[in-house]
Amino acid sequence: MKKALYILPLPILLLIFWSFSAGYAPKKTSVSIDFEYTLADTSLIKPEAVHFKKAVLLANLIMHNHYSKKVLSDEISQKMFDKYLKDLDATHVYFMHEDIEKFIPYRAQLDDMLQEGNLDLAYAIFNIYKQRVLDRMKENIEFLSSDKEYDFSKDEFLDTDRENAGWAKNKAELDDLWRKQIKNSVLGLILSGKTQAESKEIIKTRFETYQRNILQMKSEDVFETYMNALTETYDPHTAYFSPINSQNFQMNINKSFEGIGARLQTQSDYTVITEVMPGGPAFRDKILKANDKIIGVGQGDNGEIRDVIGWRIDDVVALIRGEKGSIVRLQIIPASAGANEPPKVVRLVRDKINIEDQSASKKLYEIEEKGKKLKVGVITIPSFYINFEEYRQRKPDYKGTTNDVKKLIKELQDEGMDALVIDLRYNGGGALQEAIDLTGLFIKTGPVVQVRNTKGEIEVNSDENPELAYDGPLAVMVNSFSASASEIFAGAIQDYKRGLIIGEQTFGKGTVQSQIDLNKYVRDTDEDLGQLNLTLSKFYRITGSSTQHQGVIPDIQLPSIYGKDKVGESAQPNALPWDEIKSAKFSEVNQVNSSLVSKLKKSYEKRTVSDPSLKNLLAMIEEAQELQERSKISLNLEKRRVENEEYESKSKKREEILAQNAESEGSYKDIKDAYLKNALHIIAEMNAESKKKK
Repeated sequence: MKKALYILPLPILLLIFWSFSAGYAPKKTSVSIDFEYTLADTSLIKPEAVHFKKAVLLANLIMHNHYSKKVLSDEISQKMFDKYLKDLDATHVYFMHEDIEKFIPYRAQLDDMLQEGNLDLAYAIFNIYKQRVLDRMKENIEFLSSDKEYDFSKDEFLDTDRENAGWAKNKAELDDLWRKQIKNSVLGLILSGKTQAESKEIIKTRFETYQRNILQMKSEDVFETYMNALTETYDPHTAYFSPINSQNFQMNINKSFEGIGARLQTQSDYTVITEVMPGGPAFRDKILKANDKIIGVGQGDNGEIRDVIGWRIDDVVALIRGEKGSIVRLQIIPASAGANEPPKVVRLVRDKINIEDQSASKKLYEIEEKGKKLKVGVITIPSFYINFEEYRQRKPDYKGTTNDVKKLIKELQDEGMDALVIDLRYNGGGALQEAIDLTGLFIKTGPVVQVRNTKGEIEVNSDENPELAYDGPLAVMVNSFSASASEIFAGAIQDYKRGLIIGEQTFGKGTVQSQIDLNKYVRDTDEDLGQLNLTLSKFYRITGSSTQHQGVIPDIQLPSIYGKDKVGESAQPNALPWDEIKSAKFSEVNQVNSSLVSKLKKSYEKRTVSDPSLKNLLAMIEEAQELQERSKISLNLEKRRVENEEYESKSKKREEILAQNAESEGSYKDIKDAYLKNALHIIAEMNAESKKKK
């Protein structure tokens, strides 16, 4: 029986083993900081004894076992330094130029400090940051408690592109920036129906939350932030999890819970959606997307929406989770929104989320191409899932992607299906073996994916079952959020020339992580030390091309609202590079050749100027991308009101064009999903071209 592998955990072969006694202390360091600092409002945060141990352990585990095999160096140190400052103050609104000048001399010395267990600089920088935040919150709260009011008739602007801005040269410059930022926040609330007094009170409460949060931060919080500044210099998927976050991570992977079905994390002061999980309300409703920001949460249809900007992630999650069947309303800033586009409210019904409850589904559409009617089956696969318990019991009909899809194909064939579309949009991956077995439904036998480990050893994973479930016209739909196992399946179908790939360039995640329990490497302690998720392997297509960065480039590429610099592996700093290895031995099916692809491309290009729905899609995307590039916001009330009305009108049109299909099967003309409509049109043409040859 084949081994069931899930893409995240792989067997781990560590090259080094570490053990420490409880009395461990860092070596005398050759690097020491020579600037002084005090914290007036509260006590200094200092590293705990266990952090010295963990710093050395993590540094060595990563350096000796990460796929890239990079040693700690001045280059790593500089990247880590920059990442740490970004994680603390991404928008450059707390530190000033004079603070950064104090830190810069140590920018290339973090590697030496880490290997000696020296955390002095990390905590010194954090304590200065803490003081800057407390000072700023105090000033902001005092202003918002006063009777002073803003004049919204002035023509002034706020530049929201703060990550690319320099550090404030002095306090007066920073004061003016904060004045504009608070004014913009108040203006946004006024436009949502609040009075200026109510708006000021809401913003004041937000700052009081910031204040409480930073006062509640503990030594482990600082350590986790600092060590993740290290892990992310190696690649974006290597990460250290503190004991509490390690427990939450395991719960998300292994258990069911009730809520909306989205993974969240904190970025700057926002709660950001990192993944919409198949099987949950957010996935079913197709409203929330990765990188959307949650700025408010309301209970029921009428409950007040509470501002959650600046909240701790645990507190936001507590508001969002709730009993099955209850209503939660989220105020969000969509990832595709421009800087001055108003937020929108999304209504969701909470439900039980089981990570294995992600079943594939089917629909059948009847369309007409050149006077001939055609039935096209569409199978949507939200993830590559498997019921491991049933699999271990060797049940032949165990719950899994491949078994489910095989049944759906048979049902569609019984209904007279002429062509098939596999929809992998928003499919973030899952069980590797399921991606391999699913490929096997469409090819006789052969390699599907190659995996290379840190030693350079290459394992070829193949389909060995000669049974075919379907040998007719096939297309696979993908988008920017199709990742990992989705890319393996789509890449194999493309490499065998078995089917046509339609959609957007995929995410480009071609790496494999393994979970390392740090408790196994430190003796004589009862403390939970957390875990390290470490990148140990890389995926390669059977042609030898890595899926990393590049992902799968569709044969027919449809326009995308998201640029590769906004979504996908290429948008992540320090992502591992694309590369190639030797091709595996395989024989192409050749059902989709270059001549056919060329004809279909030309036909699609002609429709971009003649098809009204396609023209609308292209115009909407061009408009959305232009809005995303805007960074200046007007602080004039009347101008913003006009802009908001315009944005809301455009947003409704965008939602209509991008809405994924919710109708019953059969009605091609009523499909709202512009991408699906195009895919069905393309496979109809593909079917017609294929029949010409017969």
